[in-house]
Amino acid sequence: MPDSEARDQEYRTVIGRSLQQVDESVLENGMLPYWPGDKVGNPFVTAQFFWAINEAADAGFFIPEGLADKLRGALLKIVQGQLSASRFERLFALFALSYTPNNQDLAAPAQDLYLQRNETGDEGRALLALALHRLGIMPAEQEQLLREISAPIKPRAFDPLTFTSTTRAEGMCTFAFATIAPKIWPPEKQKRVRDKLNALMSSSASLSTQENLWLLLAFKSILGTEKPSPLKISDGSALFSKNGRSAAWLNCLLPDFALTEQLDQQNLRYLMRAKYAADSPQSERVDRGIRLERVVRNLTDPKRTGNADAPFKLADQILITYRVNTQKTQSYVALEDLLPAGLETVNPALAMIAKFFDLPSGNSEDRALVLSHSELRDRSTLLYFNELFAGTGAYSILARATAAGTFRWPATQISPMYDSRFSGLSPSSVCVVSGE
Repeated sequence: MPDSEARDQEYRTVIGRSLQQVDESVLENGMLPYWPGDKVGNPFVTAQFFWAINEAADAGFFIPEGLADKLRGALLKIVQGQLSASRFERLFALFALSYTPNNQDLAAPAQDLYLQRNETGDEGRALLALALHRLGIMPAEQEQLLREISAPIKPRAFDPLTFTSTTRAEGMCTFAFATIAPKIWPPEKQKRVRDKLNALMSSSASLSTQENLWLLLAFKSILGTEKPSPLKISDGSALFSKNGRSAAWLNCLLPDFALTEQLDQQNLRYLMRAKYAADSPQSERVDRGIRLERVVRNLTDPKRTGNADAPFKLADQILITYRVNTQKTQSYVALEDLLPAGLETVNPALAMIAKFFDLPSGNSEDRALVLSHSELRDRSTLLYFNELFAGTGAYSILARATAAGTFRWPATQISPMYDSRFSGLSPSSVCVVSGE
Protein backbone atom coordinates (compact mmCIF):
# COMPACT_ATOMS: atom_id res chain seq x y z
CA MET A 1 0.00 0.00 0.00
CA PRO A 2 1.28 3.51 -0.77
CA ASP A 3 0.64 4.87 2.73
CA SER A 4 1.84 1.84 4.71
CA GLU A 5 4.96 3.53 6.10
CA ALA A 6 2.92 6.29 7.74
CA ARG A 7 0.83 3.66 9.55
CA ASP A 8 3.64 1.22 10.35
CA GLN A 9 4.23 2.31 13.95
CA GLU A 10 0.51 2.36 14.70
CA TYR A 11 0.13 -1.14 13.29
CA ARG A 12 3.09 -2.40 15.30
CA THR A 13 1.66 -0.96 18.51
CA VAL A 14 -1.75 -2.54 17.96
CA ILE A 15 -0.27 -5.91 16.94
CA GLY A 16 2.10 -5.92 19.92
CA ARG A 17 -0.77 -5.22 22.30
CA SER A 18 -2.85 -7.96 20.67
CA LEU A 19 -0.04 -10.50 21.01
CA GLN A 20 0.22 -9.75 24.71
CA GLN A 21 -3.55 -10.12 25.17
CA VAL A 22 -3.52 -13.44 23.36
CA ASP A 23 -0.66 -14.70 25.54
CA GLU A 24 -2.76 -13.90 28.61
CA SER A 25 -5.78 -15.73 27.14
CA VAL A 26 -4.16 -19.13 26.49
CA LEU A 27 -5.97 -21.89 28.39
CA GLU A 28 -4.28 -24.67 30.36
CA ASN A 29 -4.55 -27.08 27.41
CA GLY A 30 -2.74 -24.59 25.16
CA MET A 31 -5.82 -23.60 23.18
CA LEU A 32 -7.27 -20.14 22.65
CA PRO A 33 -10.92 -19.22 23.21
CA TYR A 34 -12.83 -17.15 20.67
CA TRP A 35 -13.25 -14.26 23.14
CA PRO A 36 -10.76 -13.23 25.86
CA GLY A 37 -11.98 -14.58 29.18
CA ASP A 38 -13.87 -17.55 27.75
CA LYS A 39 -13.04 -20.94 29.27
CA VAL A 40 -13.60 -23.14 26.20
CA GLY A 41 -10.88 -23.45 23.58
CA ASN A 42 -11.62 -22.94 19.89
CA PRO A 43 -9.51 -25.07 17.50
CA PHE A 44 -10.08 -22.73 14.55
CA VAL A 45 -8.96 -19.66 16.51
CA THR A 46 -5.95 -21.54 17.90
CA ALA A 47 -4.78 -22.58 14.43
CA GLN A 48 -5.46 -19.15 12.93
CA PHE A 49 -3.43 -17.38 15.59
CA PHE A 50 -0.56 -19.86 15.54
CA TRP A 51 -0.26 -19.23 11.82
CA ALA A 52 -0.43 -15.47 12.47
CA ILE A 53 2.32 -15.40 15.10
CA ASN A 54 4.67 -17.31 12.80
CA GLU A 55 4.07 -14.67 10.14
CA ALA A 56 4.52 -11.94 12.77
CA ALA A 57 7.82 -13.44 13.92
CA ASP A 58 9.07 -13.48 10.32
CA ALA A 59 8.11 -9.79 10.08
CA GLY A 60 10.23 -8.92 13.12
CA PHE A 61 7.57 -8.68 15.82
CA PHE A 62 8.35 -9.73 19.39
CA ILE A 63 6.44 -12.88 20.32
CA PRO A 64 5.84 -13.49 24.06
CA GLU A 65 8.10 -16.25 25.32
CA GLY A 66 6.55 -19.70 25.23
CA LEU A 67 3.40 -18.62 23.34
CA ALA A 68 4.25 -20.43 20.11
CA ASP A 69 5.19 -23.63 21.98
CA LYS A 70 1.87 -23.68 23.87
CA LEU A 71 -0.18 -23.27 20.70
CA ARG A 72 1.96 -25.75 18.76
CA GLY A 73 1.44 -28.38 21.47
CA ALA A 74 -2.33 -27.94 21.34
CA LEU A 75 -2.42 -28.10 17.54
CA LEU A 76 -0.34 -31.29 17.48
CA LYS A 77 -2.89 -32.90 19.80
CA ILE A 78 -5.71 -31.68 17.53
CA VAL A 79 -4.05 -33.10 14.41
CA GLN A 80 -3.40 -36.41 16.17
CA GLY A 81 -7.01 -36.61 17.38
CA GLN A 82 -6.15 -36.20 21.07
CA LEU A 83 -8.24 -33.01 21.44
CA SER A 84 -11.82 -32.72 20.23
CA ALA A 85 -12.08 -30.96 16.86
CA SER A 86 -13.99 -31.24 13.60
CA ARG A 87 -12.37 -32.68 10.47
CA PHE A 88 -12.01 -29.19 8.99
CA GLU A 89 -10.37 -27.91 12.19
CA ARG A 90 -7.87 -30.79 12.11
CA LEU A 91 -7.00 -29.90 8.51
CA PHE A 92 -6.60 -26.23 9.38
CA ALA A 93 -4.37 -27.19 12.32
CA LEU A 94 -2.19 -29.29 9.99
CA PHE A 95 -1.99 -26.37 7.56
CA ALA A 96 -0.94 -23.97 10.36
CA LEU A 97 1.70 -26.40 11.65
CA SER A 98 3.19 -26.71 8.17
CA TYR A 99 4.30 -23.07 8.40
CA THR A 100 6.84 -23.83 11.14
CA PRO A 101 10.32 -25.33 10.89
CA ASN A 102 9.41 -27.79 13.65
CA ASN A 103 6.86 -29.68 11.56
CA GLN A 104 8.12 -33.17 12.22
CA ASP A 105 5.76 -36.02 13.07
CA LEU A 106 3.11 -34.73 10.67
CA ALA A 107 3.41 -37.29 7.87
CA ALA A 108 1.31 -39.95 9.60
CA PRO A 109 -1.61 -37.65 10.54
CA ALA A 110 -1.42 -36.08 7.07
CA GLN A 111 -1.81 -39.53 5.50
CA ASP A 112 -4.71 -40.28 7.84
CA LEU A 113 -6.48 -37.02 6.96
CA TYR A 114 -5.97 -37.67 3.25
CA LEU A 115 -7.63 -41.08 3.52
CA GLN A 116 -10.60 -39.44 5.27
CA ARG A 117 -10.89 -36.51 2.84
CA ASN A 118 -14.38 -37.55 1.73
CA GLU A 119 -15.59 -36.23 5.08
CA THR A 120 -14.61 -32.67 4.19
CA GLY A 121 -15.44 -30.21 1.41
CA ASP A 122 -13.48 -28.11 -1.06
CA GLU A 123 -11.93 -25.80 1.55
CA GLY A 124 -10.65 -28.70 3.64
CA ARG A 125 -9.10 -30.37 0.60
CA ALA A 126 -7.47 -27.09 -0.44
CA LEU A 127 -5.94 -26.75 3.04
CA LEU A 128 -4.72 -30.35 2.95
CA ALA A 129 -3.12 -29.85 -0.48
CA LEU A 130 -1.37 -26.70 0.76
CA ALA A 131 -0.15 -28.47 3.92
CA LEU A 132 1.24 -31.42 1.94
CA HIS A 133 2.95 -28.99 -0.43
CA ARG A 134 4.62 -27.09 2.42
CA LEU A 135 5.65 -30.34 4.10
CA GLY A 136 7.13 -31.58 0.83
CA ILE A 137 5.32 -34.91 0.93
CA MET A 138 2.78 -36.88 -1.14
CA PRO A 139 3.03 -35.00 -4.48
CA ALA A 140 0.63 -37.34 -6.29
CA GLU A 141 -1.94 -36.84 -3.55
CA GLN A 142 -1.56 -33.06 -3.88
CA GLU A 143 -2.51 -33.20 -7.54
CA GLN A 144 -5.41 -35.53 -6.80
CA LEU A 145 -6.76 -33.10 -4.20
CA LEU A 146 -6.57 -30.23 -6.68
CA ARG A 147 -8.41 -32.26 -9.30
CA GLU A 148 -11.16 -32.84 -6.75
CA ILE A 149 -11.60 -29.08 -6.13
CA SER A 150 -11.29 -27.98 -9.75
CA ALA A 151 -15.07 -27.75 -10.24
CA PRO A 152 -16.80 -24.34 -9.91
CA ILE A 153 -17.36 -23.30 -6.30
CA LYS A 154 -20.87 -24.06 -5.08
CA PRO A 155 -22.72 -21.16 -3.39
CA ARG A 156 -23.09 -21.55 0.37
CA ALA A 157 -24.34 -19.63 3.38
CA PHE A 158 -21.98 -18.55 6.14
CA ASP A 159 -21.25 -21.40 8.56
CA PRO A 160 -20.41 -20.21 12.12
CA LEU A 161 -18.56 -23.47 12.85
CA THR A 162 -16.03 -23.25 10.02
CA PHE A 163 -16.44 -19.55 9.04
CA THR A 164 -16.85 -20.61 5.43
CA SER A 165 -18.54 -18.56 2.71
CA THR A 166 -18.67 -18.74 -1.07
CA THR A 167 -16.11 -15.94 -1.40
CA ARG A 168 -13.70 -17.50 1.10
CA ALA A 169 -13.91 -20.82 -0.72
CA GLU A 170 -13.05 -19.05 -3.99
CA GLY A 171 -10.00 -17.48 -2.37
CA MET A 172 -8.86 -20.62 -0.57
CA CYS A 173 -9.09 -22.91 -3.60
CA THR A 174 -7.44 -20.34 -5.87
CA PHE A 175 -4.61 -19.96 -3.35
CA ALA A 176 -4.06 -23.72 -3.45
CA PHE A 177 -3.99 -23.84 -7.26
CA ALA A 178 -1.76 -20.78 -7.61
CA THR A 179 0.68 -22.03 -4.96
CA ILE A 180 1.06 -25.59 -6.20
CA ALA A 181 0.43 -24.73 -9.90
CA PRO A 182 -0.08 -28.22 -11.34
CA LYS A 183 -0.56 -28.96 -15.02
CA ILE A 184 -4.29 -29.33 -14.46
CA TRP A 185 -4.55 -25.56 -14.03
CA PRO A 186 -4.13 -24.41 -17.65
CA PRO A 187 -3.66 -20.73 -18.60
CA GLU A 188 -7.25 -20.26 -19.80
CA LYS A 189 -8.60 -21.44 -16.44
CA GLN A 190 -6.11 -19.24 -14.60
CA LYS A 191 -7.43 -16.26 -16.54
CA ARG A 192 -11.06 -17.09 -15.71
CA VAL A 193 -10.26 -17.42 -12.01
CA ARG A 194 -8.21 -14.24 -11.99
CA ASP A 195 -10.98 -12.29 -13.72
CA LYS A 196 -13.48 -13.60 -11.17
CA LEU A 197 -11.26 -12.58 -8.25
CA ASN A 198 -10.74 -9.17 -9.81
CA ALA A 199 -14.50 -8.75 -10.01
CA LEU A 200 -14.87 -9.74 -6.34
CA MET A 201 -12.15 -7.36 -5.19
CA SER A 202 -13.43 -4.51 -7.36
CA SER A 203 -17.08 -4.83 -6.35
CA SER A 204 -18.72 -2.52 -3.83
CA ALA A 205 -19.52 -5.44 -1.51
CA SER A 206 -17.86 -5.41 1.89
CA LEU A 207 -15.82 -8.50 2.66
CA SER A 208 -15.28 -10.20 6.00
CA THR A 209 -11.82 -10.58 7.50
CA GLN A 210 -11.73 -14.24 6.44
CA GLU A 211 -12.76 -13.40 2.87
CA ASN A 212 -10.21 -10.58 2.64
CA LEU A 213 -7.43 -12.80 4.02
CA TRP A 214 -7.85 -15.64 1.55
CA LEU A 215 -8.51 -13.42 -1.46
CA LEU A 216 -5.35 -11.44 -0.72
CA LEU A 217 -3.34 -14.65 -0.32
CA ALA A 218 -4.72 -15.87 -3.66
CA PHE A 219 -3.84 -12.61 -5.40
CA LYS A 220 -0.38 -12.53 -3.87
CA SER A 221 0.27 -16.07 -5.01
CA ILE A 222 -0.99 -15.36 -8.55
CA LEU A 223 1.06 -12.17 -8.83
CA GLY A 224 4.15 -13.75 -7.27
CA THR A 225 5.46 -14.99 -10.59
CA GLU A 226 4.89 -11.68 -12.35
CA LYS A 227 7.49 -8.93 -12.44
CA PRO A 228 5.75 -5.77 -13.61
CA SER A 229 7.76 -2.59 -13.94
CA PRO A 230 7.36 0.18 -11.33
CA LEU A 231 4.91 2.94 -12.17
CA LYS A 232 6.37 5.75 -14.25
CA ILE A 233 4.82 8.76 -12.55
CA SER A 234 6.62 12.05 -11.93
CA ASP A 235 3.75 13.72 -10.08
CA GLY A 236 5.23 15.10 -6.86
CA SER A 237 1.92 14.82 -5.00
CA ALA A 238 1.75 11.04 -5.46
CA LEU A 239 2.63 8.70 -2.59
CA PHE A 240 4.30 5.44 -3.69
CA SER A 241 4.44 1.98 -2.15
CA LYS A 242 7.80 0.42 -1.26
CA ASN A 243 7.96 -1.63 -4.44
CA GLY A 244 6.82 1.26 -6.63
CA ARG A 245 3.90 -0.73 -8.05
CA SER A 246 1.11 1.40 -6.57
CA ALA A 247 0.56 5.10 -6.00
CA ALA A 248 -2.01 7.15 -4.11
CA TRP A 249 -3.26 10.71 -4.00
CA LEU A 250 -4.62 11.37 -0.51
CA ASN A 251 -6.87 14.02 1.04
CA CYS A 252 -8.19 15.22 -2.31
CA LEU A 253 -11.21 17.51 -2.52
CA LEU A 254 -13.69 16.45 -5.18
CA PRO A 255 -14.57 17.50 -7.82
CA ASP A 256 -11.75 20.07 -7.91
CA PHE A 257 -8.94 17.52 -8.10
CA ALA A 258 -7.21 16.59 -11.34
CA LEU A 259 -4.17 14.43 -12.03
CA THR A 260 -1.24 16.39 -13.39
CA GLU A 261 -0.07 13.42 -15.43
CA GLN A 262 -1.79 11.10 -17.87
CA LEU A 263 -1.81 7.52 -16.58
CA ASP A 264 -1.91 5.78 -19.93
CA GLN A 265 0.15 2.74 -18.93
CA GLN A 266 -1.39 -0.63 -19.68
CA ASN A 267 -3.00 -2.99 -17.17
CA LEU A 268 -3.51 -0.39 -14.45
CA ARG A 269 -6.29 -0.70 -11.89
CA TYR A 270 -7.84 2.21 -10.07
CA LEU A 271 -9.57 2.53 -6.71
CA MET A 272 -11.31 5.63 -5.40
CA ARG A 273 -12.33 5.99 -1.76
CA ALA A 274 -14.59 8.92 -1.03
CA LYS A 275 -16.50 10.20 1.99
CA TYR A 276 -19.94 11.69 1.51
CA ALA A 277 -20.93 14.43 3.94
CA ALA A 278 -24.62 15.32 4.05
CA ASP A 279 -25.77 18.87 4.73
CA SER A 280 -27.76 17.73 7.77
CA PRO A 281 -26.03 16.07 10.75
CA GLN A 282 -29.15 13.95 11.30
CA SER A 283 -29.36 10.52 9.68
CA GLU A 284 -32.30 8.18 9.29
CA ARG A 285 -32.58 4.53 10.25
CA VAL A 286 -31.23 2.06 7.71
CA ASP A 287 -32.38 -1.57 7.68
CA ARG A 288 -30.46 -4.17 5.66
CA GLY A 289 -31.97 -7.33 7.10
CA ILE A 290 -31.53 -6.07 10.68
CA ARG A 291 -33.60 -3.31 12.31
CA LEU A 292 -31.97 -1.42 15.19
CA GLU A 293 -33.55 1.06 17.61
CA ARG A 294 -31.79 2.99 20.36
CA VAL A 295 -34.00 3.78 23.37
CA VAL A 296 -32.71 6.13 26.09
CA ARG A 297 -34.11 6.36 29.63
CA ASN A 298 -32.90 8.47 32.55
CA LEU A 299 -32.80 6.31 35.69
CA THR A 300 -32.06 9.31 37.92
CA ASP A 301 -35.08 11.34 36.77
CA PRO A 302 -37.22 9.97 33.90
CA LYS A 303 -38.51 13.50 33.16
CA ARG A 304 -35.06 14.56 31.96
CA THR A 305 -35.00 13.03 28.48
CA GLY A 306 -31.82 14.63 27.10
CA ASN A 307 -33.40 17.00 24.59
CA ALA A 308 -33.18 20.80 24.63
CA ASP A 309 -36.42 21.18 26.63
CA ALA A 310 -35.50 18.57 29.25
CA PRO A 311 -31.71 18.13 29.27
CA PHE A 312 -29.83 15.57 31.29
CA LYS A 313 -27.92 16.84 34.32
CA LEU A 314 -24.36 15.99 35.24
CA ALA A 315 -24.08 12.60 36.99
CA ASP A 316 -27.46 11.39 35.68
CA GLN A 317 -27.52 7.62 35.20
CA ILE A 318 -28.69 6.83 31.66
CA LEU A 319 -29.97 3.43 30.56
CA ILE A 320 -29.38 2.86 26.84
CA THR A 321 -31.37 -0.02 25.35
CA TYR A 322 -30.72 -1.45 21.91
CA ARG A 323 -33.74 -3.19 20.37
CA VAL A 324 -32.83 -5.48 17.49
CA ASN A 325 -35.08 -7.26 15.04
CA THR A 326 -33.79 -9.70 12.44
CA GLN A 327 -35.69 -11.93 10.05
CA LYS A 328 -33.07 -14.70 10.16
CA THR A 329 -30.67 -15.95 12.79
CA GLN A 330 -27.25 -14.29 12.56
CA SER A 331 -23.91 -15.40 14.01
CA TYR A 332 -21.05 -13.34 15.47
CA VAL A 333 -22.79 -9.98 15.44
CA ALA A 334 -21.07 -6.73 16.45
CA LEU A 335 -22.91 -3.64 17.72
CA GLU A 336 -21.02 -0.34 17.99
CA ASP A 337 -22.33 2.84 19.58
CA LEU A 338 -20.22 5.98 19.32
CA LEU A 339 -21.45 7.80 22.42
CA PRO A 340 -21.80 11.59 22.48
CA ALA A 341 -18.96 13.40 24.26
CA GLY A 342 -21.25 14.21 27.20
CA LEU A 343 -21.81 10.55 28.10
CA GLU A 344 -19.55 7.68 29.06
CA THR A 345 -20.34 4.01 29.55
CA VAL A 346 -20.31 2.90 33.17
CA ASN A 347 -21.13 -0.77 32.78
CA PRO A 348 -22.00 -2.91 29.73
CA ALA A 349 -23.01 -5.89 31.91
CA LEU A 350 -26.80 -5.93 32.13
CA ALA A 351 -26.89 -8.45 34.99
CA MET A 352 -24.64 -6.22 37.10
CA ILE A 353 -26.76 -3.13 36.35
CA ALA A 354 -29.91 -4.91 37.53
CA LYS A 355 -28.37 -5.48 40.98
CA PHE A 356 -28.20 -1.75 41.69
CA PHE A 357 -31.03 -0.20 39.64
CA ASP A 358 -34.75 -0.82 39.26
CA LEU A 359 -34.78 -1.34 35.52
CA PRO A 360 -37.94 -0.62 33.50
CA SER A 361 -39.69 -3.75 32.28
CA GLY A 362 -39.92 -2.47 28.71
CA ASN A 363 -41.61 -4.60 26.08
CA SER A 364 -42.33 -8.02 27.55
CA GLU A 365 -42.07 -9.52 24.06
CA ASP A 366 -38.42 -8.49 23.75
CA ARG A 367 -36.00 -11.34 24.33
CA ALA A 368 -32.86 -10.46 26.30
CA LEU A 369 -29.83 -10.82 24.05
CA VAL A 370 -26.95 -12.88 25.46
CA LEU A 371 -23.75 -10.82 25.49
CA SER A 372 -20.62 -12.76 24.49
CA HIS A 373 -18.00 -10.02 24.78
CA SER A 374 -17.74 -6.25 25.20
CA GLU A 375 -15.12 -3.56 24.69
CA LEU A 376 -15.10 -0.06 26.18
CA ARG A 377 -13.05 2.37 24.14
CA ASP A 378 -12.42 6.09 24.54
CA ARG A 379 -15.65 7.17 22.90
CA SER A 380 -17.43 4.01 21.89
CA THR A 381 -18.97 0.87 23.30
CA LEU A 382 -18.78 -2.39 21.35
CA LEU A 383 -21.02 -5.34 22.13
CA TYR A 384 -20.59 -8.77 20.57
CA PHE A 385 -23.20 -11.54 20.36
CA ASN A 386 -22.28 -15.03 19.17
CA GLU A 387 -25.90 -15.65 18.19
CA LEU A 388 -28.68 -13.27 17.24
CA PHE A 389 -31.82 -15.35 16.90
CA ALA A 390 -34.59 -14.46 14.48
CA GLY A 391 -37.17 -12.12 15.99
CA THR A 392 -36.83 -9.22 18.41
CA GLY A 393 -34.28 -8.93 21.20
CA ALA A 394 -32.88 -6.20 23.40
CA TYR A 395 -29.78 -5.39 25.42
CA SER A 396 -29.05 -2.44 27.73
CA ILE A 397 -25.95 -0.68 29.02
CA LEU A 398 -25.54 1.97 31.72
CA ALA A 399 -23.99 5.37 30.97
CA ARG A 400 -23.41 8.55 32.99
CA ALA A 401 -23.67 12.21 31.99
CA THR A 402 -20.15 13.60 32.49
CA ALA A 403 -19.91 16.86 30.51
CA ALA A 404 -22.29 19.75 29.85
CA GLY A 405 -23.17 20.85 26.34
CA THR A 406 -25.07 19.93 23.20
CA PHE A 407 -23.62 16.89 21.46
CA ARG A 408 -24.30 14.91 18.31
CA TRP A 409 -25.05 11.25 18.90
CA PRO A 410 -24.14 9.32 15.72
CA ALA A 411 -26.15 6.34 14.56
CA THR A 412 -25.56 3.04 16.34
CA GLN A 413 -24.55 0.33 13.88
CA ILE A 414 -24.94 -3.44 13.95
CA SER A 415 -23.67 -6.06 11.51
CA PRO A 416 -22.56 -9.70 11.40
CA MET A 417 -18.77 -9.86 11.44
CA TYR A 418 -18.58 -12.49 8.68
CA ASP A 419 -21.62 -11.74 6.50
CA SER A 420 -21.63 -8.28 4.92
CA ARG A 421 -25.05 -8.73 3.31
CA PHE A 422 -26.80 -7.68 6.52
CA SER A 423 -26.54 -4.59 8.73
CA GLY A 424 -28.59 -1.94 10.47
CA LEU A 425 -28.27 1.68 11.59
CA SER A 426 -30.36 3.46 14.20
CA PRO A 427 -31.35 7.10 13.61
CA SER A 428 -28.81 9.62 14.86
CA SER A 429 -29.87 12.14 17.51
CA VAL A 430 -28.76 15.07 19.65
CA CYS A 431 -27.93 14.81 23.36
CA VAL A 432 -28.14 17.84 25.66
CA VAL A 433 -26.53 17.86 29.13
CA SER A 434 -27.02 20.76 31.53
CA GLY A 435 -24.34 21.78 34.00
CA GLU A 436 -26.88 23.21 36.45
